[in-house]
Amino acid sequence: MSHHNCATNSVFVTNGRIHRLLFCSVYCIMAVGIMSVVALTAVSAQSPGTGIKATGCFLRLKEQANVPAREQGVLKELHVNVGDAVNESDLLVSLDDKAARLALQLAEIDFAVAVKREKESVTVKIARATAEESAKLLEQAQLELSVAQQTAASDISIRKATSANQLAQEELDRAITSRQKFATSVSDLELARLRQDVVGSGMDIEQARHEQRLHSLGSQSAAVIVQQQQIAVTRLNLERERATSELGISSLTVERTRKSVDVAKEQLSRRQLTSPLTGIVVEKLRHRGEWVEVGEPVLRIIRIDRLFVEGYVDAALVDQSSRGRPVSVTGDSRQGPITVEGTLIFVSPEIDSVNGQVEVKAEISNPALALRPGQPVQMTIP
Repeated sequence: MSHHNCATNSVFVTNGRIHRLLFCSVYCIMAVGIMSVVALTAVSAQSPGTGIKATGCFLRLKEQANVPAREQGVLKELHVNVGDAVNESDLLVSLDDKAARLALQLAEIDFAVAVKREKESVTVKIARATAEESAKLLEQAQLELSVAQQTAASDISIRKATSANQLAQEELDRAITSRQKFATSVSDLELARLRQDVVGSGMDIEQARHEQRLHSLGSQSAAVIVQQQQIAVTRLNLERERATSELGISSLTVERTRKSVDVAKEQLSRRQLTSPLTGIVVEKLRHRGEWVEVGEPVLRIIRIDRLFVEGYVDAALVDQSSRGRPVSVTGDSRQGPITVEGTLIFVSPEIDSVNGQVEVKAEISNPALALRPGQPVQMTIP
């Protein structure tokens, strides 16, 4: 009985070992098979014929914009509807601009007045001409002063009168001496005339001295006139400088009013909202007649002629040096499958610890607008 049990147990254990061995063999075969498939997949992904296949690829928007109001006011007109294709700089929305137009008109009037005032200003010309005239008068006064000083300094008339007086006195003395010797040699009338000549020449001396004093006073007067004229020249030069400064202020006023016109034009243009990109209007956020604040979005526009493709690739197959490589993207359209070319623009530096993949992004052209954001596609990196 005991032997039988031992034999039975031996067979059972043996069978158990056989079963376990068979299970381990099957497990190993399956593991080897899976590893082989993974290896073949990796080899296939790196094959020059097929390229690197990215997984989980979807199309994403490259550009989109919520068009904001740049000024507050009443929304006067929407020039587009949802679904309309627009080009960059196309007019989309008009805000009420009556006040802005009036402000521009006032600025233009101020500018025209400033330009006219600057162009027709003769203050500088008058001041310059007056200063030049004053300078000439000063020059003339200085010449007259020089003449007066030289005249006042001259004693020719005094010496001449003195000489004539001496001669008359000598003639009178000779006549008196001659008459004393010969009573009839000189008549009373002649003697009287000679005495008169002496008196007259003496008076001429006084007259010459008086005139010299007058010339001296005239010289002093001329000096005062020169000083006055110098003061006048200084004053008129200051007037010319002030006129020049006022003309400069007029020029600055012209420039300031010109800038005011530019500001008014900018304020007016800010009430016209234009498209920041080429795309399609997909959402109307405000309606005609509503009040909008600065920065409040009015329309939403998306661009679909250029799209992003996002997917995932084995980290061992790409790195930062892969940026710029061409890619091929295939997706479904209403006309059937379509393939477009693009460029790899991003390889994530982070590796997913679960699957060992990295995120990649490519940019593609979508000129026919056949592909749409959000749809799944296949991307291959040759």
